[in-house]
Amino acid sequence: MSPESDGKPRGATGAGARLRAAREARQVSLREISATTKISVSAIEALEQTDVSRLPGGIFTRAFVRSYAAEVGLDPEETMRDFMLDVDQAGVAEATTADPHSTGHEIFQSQQRIAGTVLTLVLVGVPVALLLGFLGTREVAETDGAGEPAAAVVVDRPSSAPRAQPPPVSPRPVAPPASVPPPEPPASVAPLTLVLSPTDECWVSLTIDGDLVFSRVMQPGDRASYEAESEIILNLGDAGAFAFALNDRDGRSLGGFGEVATATITPQNYRSFTVP
Repeated sequence: MSPESDGKPRGATGAGARLRAAREARQVSLREISATTKISVSAIEALEQTDVSRLPGGIFTRAFVRSYAAEVGLDPEETMRDFMLDVDQAGVAEATTADPHSTGHEIFQSQQRIAGTVLTLVLVGVPVALLLGFLGTREVAETDGAGEPAAAVVVDRPSSAPRAQPPPVSPRPVAPPASVPPPEPPASVAPLTLVLSPTDECWVSLTIDGDLVFSRVMQPGDRASYEAESEIILNLGDAGAFAFALNDRDGRSLGGFGEVATATITPQNYRSFTVP
């Protein structure tokens, strides 16, 4: 039986290592895999090393594993399940092999920082409290020694003749303020009409009004139309290979080749996703 007759290269442990072994057995470079799968070289390296910190995560990572496995002759679904199992096991191993001495040292440092903060508050707070107490005692002493206030002296003055009052002036009529029209709400259009027309192979996930419509790889020349009342969510595996239109207006670019992109389109903001 050949090394790849059962879909798993011999001598390779882990889904990422099997992907690399299968690629090397076919004598295919990283750039050649990137060109055929539309996955960036850095993402392919992360798949072979099972380094999820450099991957987009979720359905995007699963789609990348499936595309890579199909390209090198491995079973896409089985490889994807093994890869996600490797990721879960790596997370458990990392958590269980944590250095207890390092953890204890971090706790000790945290306690030292708390003690330092308390000491600083005491050193600053005590002088301030003493100063405030001294100022309050001094203010009370000054108030007690001030004595009674001097009695007011009343002087009788002869009443003067009444002064002539000016004639009353009738107030001017004041015009009522001009009414200000309320601001117009932002223009919205419903329903939204979406037309998908990728220019090259591109993995697309489409959600309309909260329902997942599809999640698959579209081919160049494919064309599909949809309508939405409130929201459209597009998840793209290769934004540079994707083209679309909104309400008969061409959509703007959502990213470069090999870039993963997500766009949330509503009747209020759809104009920002179209070409002016």
